[in-house]
Amino acid sequence: MQRITLTVNDTSYPLAQGQDIETIQAAAVDALHKGGEVVTVTLYGNRELAILVSPGVPLAFEVEEVPDEPRDDGDLTKPFEPYSELDAGFAV
Repeated sequence: MQRITLTVNDTSYPLAQGQDIETIQAAAVDALHKGGEVVTVTLYGNRELAILVSPGVPLAFEVEEVPDEPRDDGDLTKPFEPYSELDAGFAV
């Protein structure tokens, strides 16, 4: 499974599984052409992030392969906290 990390002004946000990087990039470029606009993405943990994309706001996209996470389905009505080392070995 691919995970996309979006970095905005040196703050990184892992996106939910299944986010389409080409769609997000196209929305960001369109926002720049308009002089600025809000672009909304779904984050890992099923949370939403609204970004004001405008000239001078640096965006970076990183793609990496990660194990599938069944809870990370983009359903904003079911947010979850990502696993931590404390979860290791315990049923959640």
